[in-house]
Amino acid sequence: MTDISTTLEALAGVEVPTLGHFLEDGFCDTGIARVQHEARRMVGLAHTLHLATPDALAVNRALLELPVGAVLVIEVAGGGHAPVGAVTAAVAVARQAAGIVVEGPVTDAGQLRSSAVADALPVYSRGLTSRTTKRLGTSSDGLRHPVQVGGVTVRSGDIVLGDENGVLVIDPATLDPDLIERARRSDADEPALLDQIAQGADLARLLPTSPEATDRKA
Repeated sequence: MTDISTTLEALAGVEVPTLGHFLEDGFCDTGIARVQHEARRMVGLAHTLHLATPDALAVNRALLELPVGAVLVIEVAGGGHAPVGAVTAAVAVARQAAGIVVEGPVTDAGQLRSSAVADALPVYSRGLTSRTTKRLGTSSDGLRHPVQVGGVTVRSGDIVLGDENGVLVIDPATLDPDLIERARRSDADEPALLDQIAQGADLARLLPTSPEATDRKA
């Protein structure tokens, strides 16, 4: 079996939309979008938290157990409270997280979009709000529970990828290593294809019109 760190490293070199040519499932709906206008690509293993109530203390516990290189994935019941803001993001950066994905809104957009955060921590959510979680102490059993984000079930240990186009979740047990190599080849071929189009090449020759040419993006 391929080591998971090797798999993550390989996926980090693949454009997420390229994987969309080979995979059908695992793509969060378009409501889950990156908060920052510019941020690095997100690749890591999910560290999940289901918030049955808008409890900030449960978020703090999840942050303190956040592994290096993990993606914190939070589902907020009701979807009306922001579990992530400036302080949460700063802690996640300090924990060397790979990113944050929230089924629900976040807050402190200005700080999340600052270069100090955006360069280190991509953040995805369903929007923005000023209503935040509270110190309730009422959500104590949601850490590492499966969550629903953008219509996709996410479990701790799933691979989570993201870029400006959205978020993709992959169960590592079902990932075909050959798919990664095919996607890398497709990425490698794309600059030459774009150059040929720009140079006025015969489009009928370049564009596949039958299913046999499955590795070409066009």
